[in-house]
Amino acid sequence: MSAAQRFFNSIGVVLTLACFAVVVAGNTELLSRFEHTGFPLSWILAGAAVLAFLATEFCDSSASLPEEAEDFEPQFSSEWEAVELHS
Repeated sequence: MSAAQRFFNSIGVVLTLACFAVVVAGNTELLSRFEHTGFPLSWILAGAAVLAFLATEFCDSSASLPEEAEDFEPQFSSEWEAVELHS
């Protein structure tokens, strides 16, 4: 796992835990001052966590593409070879 993947993954985990903490503490007087009725703070944290996990997956897929391209060798089936021989 690259450094960028670890960074985004840890950000996603922290934001997910913060989202759960906000949901659990949502009924306290201290946190209710910061909550917006139309768009709660927990939704913002959950959305940011999803984006962080998507960034982790994007870093993973972009890093693995050149490696897959080098190892890729097309394997033709025997039926395809038979069609080419008859042509």
